[in-house]
Amino acid sequence: MKLKLHTDFDLLSLGVPDSLLIPFVGNDNEEYSEGRLYAHTYDEYCRVGAEYIELTTIEECDACLFPIYYNPLWISAGYPDIRIQKFIDFVKNSQKKLLIFLGHDVPVVEVNIPNAIVFSGAINKSTQASNVYSYPHFFADLLTYNKTPFVARPKSGLPVVGFCGYAPPLEIKLSKEKAVSFLKLTANYLGIMKLFPDKIAHSYRARAVIGLGKSKGILTNFRIKSNFAFGPTGQLNTGNTTESDVEFRRNFINNIIESDYTLCIRGIGNNSIRFFETICCGRIPVFVNTDSVLPFDHIIDWKRLCVWVEEKDVDNIDKVVIEFHNSISNKDFISRQNELRKIWEEYFSPVGFYKNLKLFL
Repeated sequence: MKLKLHTDFDLLSLGVPDSLLIPFVGNDNEEYSEGRLYAHTYDEYCRVGAEYIELTTIEECDACLFPIYYNPLWISAGYPDIRIQKFIDFVKNSQKKLLIFLGHDVPVVEVNIPNAIVFSGAINKSTQASNVYSYPHFFADLLTYNKTPFVARPKSGLPVVGFCGYAPPLEIKLSKEKAVSFLKLTANYLGIMKLFPDKIAHSYRARAVIGLGKSKGILTNFRIKSNFAFGPTGQLNTGNTTESDVEFRRNFINNIIESDYTLCIRGIGNNSIRFFETICCGRIPVFVNTDSVLPFDHIIDWKRLCVWVEEKDVDNIDKVVIEFHNSISNKDFISRQNELRKIWEEYFSPVGFYKNLKLFL
């Protein structure tokens, strides 16, 4: 059954169009062009999106859609154009719900629109409002990079934990960046960072990598980057790497595929792209919960599906992983991977998420 939405195309000139509308308005965002990191993300959604989403009148719709990503700065600065307030008032008077999407690394602020259903990628569970939900990062099916079907890994003797990413101060050359990240890591160990959640950045990553790396009961498959993931061209990179962007992306994916588990932990925002990349590859995330909210947590039991590590237990992350690995049979280990891959296809691919958007109404 299609989800019927009403929106106002006149507002598209005021910001970045919501990706839900791509099958209807096209996608001229350079970030998704050929050769870029997110190329082909919406190919399948463009092909079948009209089977699940229908744009219609205010009278016939199930809900309305704010057509561009909502800017939190509007809360204090006001709307840049009177048309925005007119559309919001129009929807309110219709007594229909208004779907609003924020960015992924943008902390949720109070969107003072009573009939709004708000989606954000960086929610703190302790302050989550009842009308605010998490939504996934979108990307093309990662298995297409190797042009191979999904294959679950058999359980290994010792758990293999992978991580390909940036975890300062680890692998950073002596510099101001290294000094600052070292101070943040020290403050994290001392518990001071809890008082400044916006400053946490990648300090938990380094702490978790250190915890896993010191364990004799775990085989690590780490590829620690010397710089932040996204370079000036929007691609993933490792600083002084000799790989091309495509080669690096493929090696990033293979790091997940060739590991039993992948460390998934927040970066600048309280969310992890790597979490969604891991389940796309059908592997089990080692998820460090930093007061996080995962998509569809009202219907998916993430604590059962992942190796779930609470923030307070991050220094014992190796013990949590080993205990999980020793408790699961090979049959269940393989079954868990199949289940996670199916969840990505059914809920977290662009097609999967948007066809299930009705579950939030």
